[in-house]
Amino acid sequence: MKWPDDYIDKIICGDCLEVMQGIPDGAVDLVVTDPPYNIGKDTWDRRPDYVGWISGAFIGCDRVLNDRGCLWFSHMVFPLLADIHQEIIQTTDLRHVQFITIDKGVESIAGRTSASLRTFPRATEYYQLYAYEDPTGAEQLSGEIALKNPMALYLRQEIDRSGVSRKEVASIFPSKTGGLTGCVSNWLLGYNLPSVEQYEAIRGRLGKDYLRREYEDLRREYEDLRREYEDLRRAFNLPFGVTDVWRYCFSDGKNNGHCTEKPIGVMSRIVSASSHTGDIILDPFCGSGTTCVAAKQLGRHYIGIEINPDYCKIAEDRLRQCELFPAGSEA
Repeated sequence: MKWPDDYIDKIICGDCLEVMQGIPDGAVDLVVTDPPYNIGKDTWDRRPDYVGWISGAFIGCDRVLNDRGCLWFSHMVFPLLADIHQEIIQTTDLRHVQFITIDKGVESIAGRTSASLRTFPRATEYYQLYAYEDPTGAEQLSGEIALKNPMALYLRQEIDRSGVSRKEVASIFPSKTGGLTGCVSNWLLGYNLPSVEQYEAIRGRLGKDYLRREYEDLRREYEDLRREYEDLRRAFNLPFGVTDVWRYCFSDGKNNGHCTEKPIGVMSRIVSASSHTGDIILDPFCGSGTTCVAAKQLGRHYIGIEINPDYCKIAEDRLRQCELFPAGSEA
């Protein structure tokens, strides 16, 4: 398979651990997936090595996501969720952002009773949201946008103009043991800001003819850039009043032949909230293709990976139907 022609806007039949190897690092903007829960729903939903296997898939997602990307995945079994979470935190750069509860309503338990007299019937599932760095963006910038940091641009210009070496500037801020630290390097690379006191210390070392711009002016420009960075990283353009509990009836709409299919509304909300038009959305366990349908309807590109050829055919048929009847039209 060749990138990107054999991947983008395609449903790929295969093992996601193998297929994702052909996707370049940082090529994907968002991962949204509904993986097997290991509860025996079907033959594909029971693996003795489940936690290691599913964590391996998320390690692959971490590699292909860019630094403004997000990972959303659903689950319903807390012990497994805890183990998966630990694997993600320990083996990737992703950090947990939020826990979303999907309330499926009383309709979802119609005709069923609890398996135990000590538990209530289950009417919820959960989505986990992971992203990179501090969710507020307060810790640091990264990537190409860090190079636009006005403080970094100005510091580099003035230090180079003064003839004072960067090592000499770094010596102003020694470690506790007297060695050099990386703080000046981080400021010059644009990852974060010096404090006003640190800025004044650099000014004192360069001389009165340098760093003439006021610290607050540079800080305000930096804050504007950081807000731009957050807008690029995650859209989160959700309607007013949306909380971390989402109400969706799982019996709504047409059943497309998959026993654990999620409502299109859930996937559409996630795709809309966490990506921009034209972004690439990956679903490594795409099943009957609901994530890909939502992505297509919202003007995103998609990559769907599914190991079951029957589900691949269903997903492809649904996407062809999208071309005939776009979102908002009537079939």
